[in-house]
Amino acid sequence: MTAFRDRACREIAAGHPSATLQPIMRKLVEDSRAMLARGPADARARATAARAAAVENLEALHRQLREQLALRGIGYHRAATAAEAVDIVRRLLDGARRVAKSKSMVAEEIGLTRALRADGIDVLETDIGEYIVDLEGRGPSHITAPAIHLNRGRIRDILRRAGASLDTDDPVVLSQHIRDVVARFFEDCDAAITGANMLIARSGRIAIVENEGNVALGVSHPRRHIIVTGLEKIVADEAAALAVLQVLAPSATAQPLTAFTHILGSPPPGQERHVVIVDNGRSRVLADPRYRDVLRCIRCGACMNACPVYRTVSGIAYGSPYMGPIGAVLSPLLWPGPDHADLPFASSLCGACTEACPVGIPLHRMLLDLRADAVARGLVAGRAERAAWKAWSAAFSLPVGARAVAALARVGLRGAGRLLRPPAPNRADPGILPEPAEPHDPALLQAAGPDRTERTVIAPGEVLPPTPAERFRLRAGALGVAFAEAPAPGSLVLRAAAAVAGTGSVLLTGSPIDRRALLAAPAVTLMVDPAAVVEHPAGLEPFLGTDDALVLTGPSRTADIEKVIVRGIHGSQDYAVVLQPPLA
Repeated sequence: MTAFRDRACREIAAGHPSATLQPIMRKLVEDSRAMLARGPADARARATAARAAAVENLEALHRQLREQLALRGIGYHRAATAAEAVDIVRRLLDGARRVAKSKSMVAEEIGLTRALRADGIDVLETDIGEYIVDLEGRGPSHITAPAIHLNRGRIRDILRRAGASLDTDDPVVLSQHIRDVVARFFEDCDAAITGANMLIARSGRIAIVENEGNVALGVSHPRRHIIVTGLEKIVADEAAALAVLQVLAPSATAQPLTAFTHILGSPPPGQERHVVIVDNGRSRVLADPRYRDVLRCIRCGACMNACPVYRTVSGIAYGSPYMGPIGAVLSPLLWPGPDHADLPFASSLCGACTEACPVGIPLHRMLLDLRADAVARGLVAGRAERAAWKAWSAAFSLPVGARAVAALARVGLRGAGRLLRPPAPNRADPGILPEPAEPHDPALLQAAGPDRTERTVIAPGEVLPPTPAERFRLRAGALGVAFAEAPAPGSLVLRAAAAVAGTGSVLLTGSPIDRRALLAAPAVTLMVDPAAVVEHPAGLEPFLGTDDALVLTGPSRTADIEKVIVRGIHGSQDYAVVLQPPLA
């Protein structure tokens, strides 16, 4: 039995993850399709072109990026291996005692948290989902929803074992408890480590998307900010970055954009910023024309949301920082030994992953190629199975043999269908995965309420308002943003550079933006010029300026516990917009 099958059968026997995942993922895929349909018709094509161009020109873009980062006073550090990347981060931390870490798949890939803790550094995972799975000790099970395999009761028990006094499993209470732990840690920490969604070569700016506000704390509170990201996470310019942003959140979480989209420029006074670029096998992937397109990946998780195998066994079964179809392709490429060679076989080859991918990665074709590679290298299948495949190949090499084998197969399949049914979870031989159980968690099957999903604002047949400003009001209102005639007394008043009708977003620019004040304010009023409302995120390009920019799309939020939406994590829940031209 392969390592994947062994882990998968253990996960299924332990608790049927499909009962948790199937209803959540089914709705998420439907909502993502609907959200993408609201955007421009060519959004996926533009995002694909942006990522394809980056992969084709990777080294030239990195030369440009390095020059631009130097002009901004930001360090550029390149690591060939995971060990080298960890050593660079150790050196940059330079005696730091307490480090706030936000979500970074590359940091997970290189084992950064474990290595720093072994050095005696106090590292806190500040993303709510990552905090939970760090306490559980088995790692994330989804790229964008790390704790999706855990229901609220298990999360409450994990938090209790860590010392929390909790008498409820209400996701709001659990989320707020973790928020408070994180906020206290930021009051006294020396450095922050984050990932990056895109490095923008032309300007040296860095795009990071998030929902909770922990990245906003990390880029504004500690004296030192270290970004750990992969070699491929680069785009040519702001237009390419906006093209990717148009599809990223809809594909990942069925949001128009995440609550915070940071486009970081020069660091604030008194802060130092460094970017650590991790290769760790990516150059080898880039050199192989069969697989180089996997480097387009934007880590949205859409492929795993759609994957029937992932929905059945959960991400833990993959035994890798990367799970689902993208993990089944990327893991054996980054670690080309026997440990992950069986992952390409963890697929029904239904093609749902390729269909869902917003940047056009042909995942199903790569899975087939990787299967062939693994068999050819003797990394999977026993001697008898390899001999059978050789016999099959020889038989099909001649027309007579092919017809004979096909006839025998038709006879054999009728009997095999009765004999080779998947075993039940308690069968002694778990060589074939059990059939997924029907979803049976009543907490996940209850009718969706206002805390479980965004409100639907456009029903089939309804007509959108005629002006961009009115469409912006509609979309922002659905995200919990109020509209007023004047700023409320005591609120923080900020003048927006622009707004987006299609997403309900507001753009702030500055040198730099005062994120500390934004997160500390009890209420925020955003002054928006109706004439500066654009239709889609691509229209923001002329308004971005040359330094720091921040796109706000509703209040901060999390959905890391059973996908229940909890608003107001770090920062105010009280957002208001005043539509008013600037005073002359």
